[in-house]
Amino acid sequence: MKKMVMIVGVVVIGAMFFVAQVKALEISSERKNAIVTRCDIIKDDLKNLQHRDSRARIYLGRYYENILNKFITPLNMRLVENNLVNNDLIGNQDNFAKTRTNFIIDYIEYQKVLENLVATDCKNEPAKFYERLESARLKRGIVSKDVSKLRALAGEQLNLVDVLKGTL
Repeated sequence: MKKMVMIVGVVVIGAMFFVAQVKALEISSERKNAIVTRCDIIKDDLKNLQHRDSRARIYLGRYYENILNKFITPLNMRLVENNLVNNDLIGNQDNFAKTRTNFIIDYIEYQKVLENLVATDCKNEPAKFYERLESARLKRGIVSKDVSKLRALAGEQLNLVDVLKGTL
């Protein structure tokens, strides 16, 4: 009997959570009107954002690739050749490479969502447009976290190199 009450309780709580999420996605009439009224301006802004983000991704992608291929990896290879294996540097290289790969994947996903958003007719489908806008914001936030993590790992690499210099 206790198990049955507990199961029913979990199901009810889960249903309430689902309903709360659905209501959170609903768009107010004020917001709908604002989207419809400013649709052309919003579309232009989104296209500009799309171009700026694309240029930024190319720049950052090359920048992180150079850090990995011209600094982190050659240093670790040189240390291994000289029997000076440093596990912290190797771990940082692994984290940097994985995070860089995640950045590329996450950016591609963001770009697809942004393209769908720009292709959505905001005058005739403001609710769908808003839903896609929220999705694009979420994906862009993920890319931003990837960039922050890569910056932190690059900074960590510099700190680890300074420590290594002190031991040589």
